[in-house]
Amino acid sequence: EKTTTTQMNSLAVDVTADFEYLGTNYDSELTVLGETHIDANAEVNLKINNMFEDNAVGIIEASADVLYEEDGEALLDATGNAAVYLSEGWVYADLTEAAPFIVAMGQTAPEILTIKKQVGNLATALEIDPEQPVTLPFDMATILPYMNEIENVDATLADGNLTVVYTISLDDVADVYMKVMIDQGEIDPSQLTSEQLDTLRDQILLQLDTIIDLTEAKLTIGVNSDGFINKLYVDIDAALSIPSEGGHSVHDIDGSFHVDISNINGTNTITLPNNLDTYTEIPDETE
Repeated sequence: EKTTTTQMNSLAVDVTADFEYLGTNYDSELTVLGETHIDANAEVNLKINNMFEDNAVGIIEASADVLYEEDGEALLDATGNAAVYLSEGWVYADLTEAAPFIVAMGQTAPEILTIKKQVGNLATALEIDPEQPVTLPFDMATILPYMNEIENVDATLADGNLTVVYTISLDDVADVYMKVMIDQGEIDPSQLTSEQLDTLRDQILLQLDTIIDLTEAKLTIGVNSDGFINKLYVDIDAALSIPSEGGHSVHDIDGSFHVDISNINGTNTITLPNNLDTYTEIPDETE
């Protein structure tokens, strides 16, 4: 509620993502027919002060590392970094260390790698009304009943900061699935006995257990002492077994997506490069 009703004009955001995937195809004799491996990670760090004012200043630094292999052969192995700066109504981009990544992705790197563009007031340029509250990408009132189906919930309070961890099991997935079917009218609890409902749930759980091997599934939400959401973590380690004609495939997924938000409406220390005046301006008619 605090996050969606209070204007946030300055903040720092750190995002990290790690993802590893191994897909293996088997025939009916469990002979490996082929493997696909992806190992990727990315990091984005943002700091901005006076976001919607004429004197806004900010910096975004991003990095990515991607490895894509088919049957042990590397088809893509790319690493890149980029930075974007905001100062006095100008946006600056440094793509110098992103060029090899762009080329490795099969694209053509731009000839000029340090560019700038005058945008003026950021709120005007992005057509954002800074007086309007932030809109979350989900409806909390809708999602909360499903979150309440999760049994294993831990909450800790330290120095005014609240951290809540939802540890999700296959039992929880089955309960949520049952609730979805009931809410969508596919199941009418009034027409079934409690024993019949339990049997249906057990059947759903048994089917899930044959498909999903769930090692870890966690959702972490943090709220700071001022009442703002300051942490959102998703961690998953699971394997999916999918039957196919003449065999099956196994998809191992181990990934995390972490967002930390700090210094909301505080003053962030932002150091800009001293060579921004050497960046090349993009003409208005150039995309």
